[in-house]
Amino acid sequence: MNTLQNSYVTTAYTPAAYASTSETLGPAIDLAQLGGLGEVTYFLTTSSQLGTVAVAIKESATSGGTYTAITGANVTLAASTAGTTMICVKLGGARLGFQKISLTPSTADSRVVSAVVIGTNPAFGVNGSTEALRATNAGLLSRAVV
Repeated sequence: MNTLQNSYVTTAYTPAAYASTSETLGPAIDLAQLGGLGEVTYFLTTSSQLGTVAVAIKESATSGGTYTAITGANVTLAASTAGTTMICVKLGGARLGFQKISLTPSTADSRVVSAVVIGTNPAFGVNGSTEALRATNAGLLSRAVV
């Protein structure tokens, strides 16, 4: 974990290849470490894959508990594409204390993926239509904001 003023950066998925169609989860992200920041943004980078990859952010009340998908915090990476995907999750309210990124490929093709998560102050984070244009201009493959 690295902490910058008004932000938090850590690994959400260590660079690795997936070689099966089983779900793979990243490490637990302890939201209490964020010190009251308002949102987290996951950036996933992948090489071109043969099939699709379902990516979701899941949450749990405890680090070792059962993780459930956050509604809307998911994207599907298209086959034969490489690039970066962004998923932003607003914190507070009904959010549980721990999050993990989930990857489920449709084919076993041993592609390498990695992800980082950045927690930010709400004043500097993602805000819907403005970020949609920025995501397009930045060449992101896909994005989700919840």
